[in-house]
Amino acid sequence: MRNDIAMNAPSTTIAHLVTPYLFQTGSWIHSQLTHNRDFRPIVVTQRLENATAFSFDPVFDLAPHARGAARPWFLFSKFVLGRLPAGPYREIFAREEVRLVHAHLGWEGARTAHLARSPRLPFVVSFYGQDAGPIPRKVYWRSLYKRLFAVADRVLAEGPHMGRVLAEIGAPADRVRVVHLGIPLQEFPFSERRDSGDDPVVGLIAASFREKKGIIYSLEAVARLARKHPRLRLRIIGDGPLHTAILARTQAPDLAGRVALLGYQPYPVYKQELARAHFLMAPSVTAVDGDTEGGAPVCLMEAQASGLPVVATTHCDIPEVTRPGRSALLAPERDPAALAACLDELLSHPERWPEMGRAGRAHIEAEFDIDRQVSQMNEVYRELL
Repeated sequence: MRNDIAMNAPSTTIAHLVTPYLFQTGSWIHSQLTHNRDFRPIVVTQRLENATAFSFDPVFDLAPHARGAARPWFLFSKFVLGRLPAGPYREIFAREEVRLVHAHLGWEGARTAHLARSPRLPFVVSFYGQDAGPIPRKVYWRSLYKRLFAVADRVLAEGPHMGRVLAEIGAPADRVRVVHLGIPLQEFPFSERRDSGDDPVVGLIAASFREKKGIIYSLEAVARLARKHPRLRLRIIGDGPLHTAILARTQAPDLAGRVALLGYQPYPVYKQELARAHFLMAPSVTAVDGDTEGGAPVCLMEAQASGLPVVATTHCDIPEVTRPGRSALLAPERDPAALAACLDELLSHPERWPEMGRAGRAHIEAEFDIDRQVSQMNEVYRELL
């Protein structure tokens, strides 16, 4: 099915490289594609996933080029040479008259930067988190990133903290640009949160079960407040490597019956959970291996747009994405006592929830609307065309 926006867009074609297309939490990339009215976006991927949830056309799936007799060369090129075979990409670029290449995630950019040569095409790479944290610590990836930064015309960060990190790992400072992520506001109807006084007060976490998400600290904070706020409940969307530890903590006596682990959920279900929650928690931390949010979780934008107050940490660009003290209460990283104090303040003053919701919505409307973000992105493209 042909995307209406793509059909009506001007003919200048931008090739977006992302693998897989599209990972379950990649809604912000999908929004960039579907809201760009000034350029014609196409997607080139090595693996197709969640195509129904993130409908877009055209998407060129190169997976068949890595099968059968071609597979040994594909694996050697990808893992030893650190570059994806150029032939299939260049065939698509020539046929679709691609004028600029935009790689999403540092590792995708590192393995496709050679596509900017022969013929020379402007090359943009966006970093989003893990690709700027633990990955550059590894010798193999440092080498690939050095090659990427030598070629990339622009290196994009979602916030100023990530911009500084990219410069520290070798991105030329004069090529780094901060372009906020954006969300489609119309998909997140605003509703003021209020406490009925009788029903459960529901908090939501939407995150992978990884150290950097800090979920264990939220559980500790909720446990500390269990007696003072007996109606407090927590619902968690996600899964991952720390599932066993998180499940065990939720089953302890001080949390029994208070926490629901929902697993990974389709994007529409996630939006339903946003609508039913009273607040969002995002207690992100810097992991031992250096993994960070890089910028800030997109769910912070979506939650504030929906009217949810936020309890989070002063991690990476979270203070940039929220309005500390107005739409969000922020605690230091890895401090369950401080996180509990923020949560206690929120729960003890439900009369503040509507005001916090309005402040969050206004902030997202002003700085993180998808149309504003796409406009900023297009300015980057125009600098290079």
